Amino acid sequence: MRVSGVIRELTCSQSQLAKALGISQPRVNQLIDEGIVIRDELATNGQVMLLESLQNYFLSKNTTGEGVSFWKERSLHEKAKRELAELKLTKSRGEVYDAATVEGVLSELLANFRNKLTGLPSKYAPQLEGKTRDKINEMLTEAIDEELRELSEGIDGCDFDENSETTAGDIAGGNRAD
Repeated sequence: MRVSGVIRELTCSQSQLAKALGISQPRVNQLIDEGIVIRDELATNGQVMLLESLQNYFLSKNTTGEGVSFWKERSLHEKAKRELAELKLTKSRGEVYDAATVEGVLSELLANFRNKLTGLPSKYAPQLEGKTRDKINEMLTEAIDEELRELSEGIDGCDFDENSETTAGDIAGGNRAD
């Protein structure tokens, strides 16, 4: 057989490839779907890239001792690398944060909230002395609602940037630097 032109650009029909590999035409279609057999994007009659398809086919047949396909593992590895790169990009844009950073900021915020709630009895005991049950309930409800509002504002204003000088304690304590 005499080949003229660029060998990497040789194409053949799907049925010719099926005959050469000793497989059925439907199997060639499956291999196309799996990305092993590569269609010629310029051909209108469904031809496939011969050299690239043969390389992919025989490399996909090479598996490790555990029956793992090299190409499948490579594609999984490439997918993981892409996902990691996307995660790094979203982190650099400030769209996502490390779990440890979020946990640290929220722990500090909730610790401050807890301290404020546990301080309510000593703060309000003198004011509540001699009041009616309804008035005590009203005053405590207002105090708790106020603390919850502060917590909500603190969470909304949390800055999870590790380089920021604003801390959850500043936010919860009302010292937000806007």
